[in-house]
Amino acid sequence: MSTPARVADAWRRERFTGGFMLLALASGTTISMAQLATTLYALALGVDSARLGIIAAMEPLGIALMTLPAGLLVARYGARRVYFAASMGPMLLNLVVPFTGAWPLIALTQALIGLCIPFRIVSINGVFLARLARIGLARAGWYRAAMSVGTGMAGPWLASWLIGAHGAVATFCAASASFAGMAWFSRVLLGDAQPPPRGAQPATGGLRALLALAWSRDVREQLALEAVNSATRSLAGTYTVVLAIQSLGLSQSGAVALLTLQGVVAVIALFGLGHAAQRMTARRCHAFSLAGGVAGLVALGLAHDAWIVGAGLAALCAGSSLLHLVNMQHLGRHPADKSQVSSLYNLASMTGAFCGPLAGSALVPIVGLQAMFLCWLPVVVLVALALRIAHRRREATQQIPAKLS
Repeated sequence: MSTPARVADAWRRERFTGGFMLLALASGTTISMAQLATTLYALALGVDSARLGIIAAMEPLGIALMTLPAGLLVARYGARRVYFAASMGPMLLNLVVPFTGAWPLIALTQALIGLCIPFRIVSINGVFLARLARIGLARAGWYRAAMSVGTGMAGPWLASWLIGAHGAVATFCAASASFAGMAWFSRVLLGDAQPPPRGAQPATGGLRALLALAWSRDVREQLALEAVNSATRSLAGTYTVVLAIQSLGLSQSGAVALLTLQGVVAVIALFGLGHAAQRMTARRCHAFSLAGGVAGLVALGLAHDAWIVGAGLAALCAGSSLLHLVNMQHLGRHPADKSQVSSLYNLASMTGAFCGPLAGSALVPIVGLQAMFLCWLPVVVLVALALRIAHRRREATQQIPAKLS
């Protein structure tokens, strides 16, 4: 390839990366702003911790239900069309939330938003995974990092300021306008795949292939790890605000500061650990990730000071980010269709995000808010041990034919 061609290719690659990070940043900011505004709005209505967990679980439930159909539709119609159409639902529904006035209606709007979100997630994730080999595997965490800047830093502060200065209605209107802007920008950024020829493959065949891919050993283990990772992250993210305000006596801005710390750690880890994750073995990465998760849950379960909660969130977020890097690099190298891989990965992620807050809402009335984090600790450890035992058995099975030969 000639020098001008290489320069042009590098320019296109970097332009796409920059635009993609901008779209991910806007998406993370908007989703986090709407979620925190919903939480604060529900608290203002007097919703208790158990019902708050149900509200938080509704959006991931909707996402989990529609993730597999989203993968099939994106593969058929292309990312650009699907992303644009799917942005219209949250744009309209966020205008409804501040007028609900009751927690069941809030939960219903979150479930409906969740039915739209997977089409956006699968579209953007599929495009990113498809181009990951070109932009570099070391950048596997850049998409999540840009999202984390929005979800952990820009979104919470923007929501807190908008609610304090202009009220809930203005906050949800801003989220709605942002969804409209992202829909327009996606028309420029995202490529559009050609639809398959007529009679190429029926929908049932596509679903069978998707389920077969999910049950393949290498993909299945990554999905299990992501489900537990997402459940733990969602559990901590949902109840950190409640813990800070109700147990530690922090103000709304203090609770938002803890979420901001979580976002800062995620950004640093996702941008900075890509090369380290490539150099280390998957086993070592998993060990560091497990250590961070255990330390974070113990800190959240035993802490009586805000700085200990912050340190626990930082450890948990760093471990979660490292595990995400390993999973994304592995799936980026997988030969399967990236829209299908993306839909399965996000199904696992959203299933975990649904189960985490729901488990919290069941445990909090029984054991209390902080003890709930300690009750979740055995789940993380047992899943890690089960996967480690499976790896050892597989290694032992592979060594037997080698010795016989």
